[in-house]
Amino acid sequence: MRLIQEHTDKLIIALVLLLITGIVSTYLNLGAISVVASVVLPLLFVLNVLVAIYAIFKRRYIYCIGIIAFLFCFKFFFQISSNETAEDSISLLSYNVRSFDNEDKAVAGGILRFIDSINPDILLLQESAYKVARNIDGFDHHFLGFREGIEKTLLDIYSKYPIVNKGFVDFPESKNNAIYTDLKIENDTIRVYNIHLQSFAFTFGNTDDISGKFSNTLNKQIEQAQIIKEHSENWNGKVIIGGDLNATQFGKPYRIIAQSLNDSFIKKGNGLGTTFSLKGYPLRLDYAFTDKTLNINQHKNINLDLSDHQPILIKFKIPKISRS
Repeated sequence: MRLIQEHTDKLIIALVLLLITGIVSTYLNLGAISVVASVVLPLLFVLNVLVAIYAIFKRRYIYCIGIIAFLFCFKFFFQISSNETAEDSISLLSYNVRSFDNEDKAVAGGILRFIDSINPDILLLQESAYKVARNIDGFDHHFLGFREGIEKTLLDIYSKYPIVNKGFVDFPESKNNAIYTDLKIENDTIRVYNIHLQSFAFTFGNTDDISGKFSNTLNKQIEQAQIIKEHSENWNGKVIIGGDLNATQFGKPYRIIAQSLNDSFIKKGNGLGTTFSLKGYPLRLDYAFTDKTLNINQHKNINLDLSDHQPILIKFKIPKISRS
């Protein structure tokens, strides 16, 4: 019995230390360790909940330190929110369409019908395809990020509001990039970014130098997140940043971009907010960050099996400024 207790204590200590190490590594840049930690932290948290139950039963409260540290450092990954309804809300749909599944007619048709059914006010597409994207109807204004001779993943912004300015934010030594538009909405001008950070070029059949690839990708993601953040901070008006970060909410790239902005899922999301499935393991990689002066009243994750990502839909309002 004593031997079983010793082995149990060792296992518990290991789980607590793994969670704490994982938390610390997501604040630092430890390459592959930080990447893996950002993915498995929710699983380690669940295991530490079981540890905490055991600790309370046994009155060994020190074993609860793992979940306390997690809850102190992060917003909880499972959300329960009540969505509000408002007729004058502005809707934004963000979707990585994976080149409309390489321009497959059936997939492209399904995505176009889906967009029509949602009828958002603002539409952000990542990994788009110009031949399909130019046929999207229902928007008076658009910015298709296609540039002949420049190899970047295609990003598009469609809007029912006038575009008064637009531009590109290119990332060095990468096919990933970002675009932005300044939208004239009522008496305000809001800058909307559509971003796609560095992807993890990893396949389960090829394990050559996984650690090096993970480290290189994370370094690029951090650099790209900093470029976006600095670019957005040079804009004096309200900002919305949406798109595919290819990083979880526990990663440093997320933390850089989310700083001083609202994460729509944290504000009004429900469940895990899954937008990507890694062999059945749920991940949240797609986001909408809004200026804190904007009121988010809805966030929906939409289950749509037409791409490797799931679309997200948010609704927000611009506060009215009372004039005395």
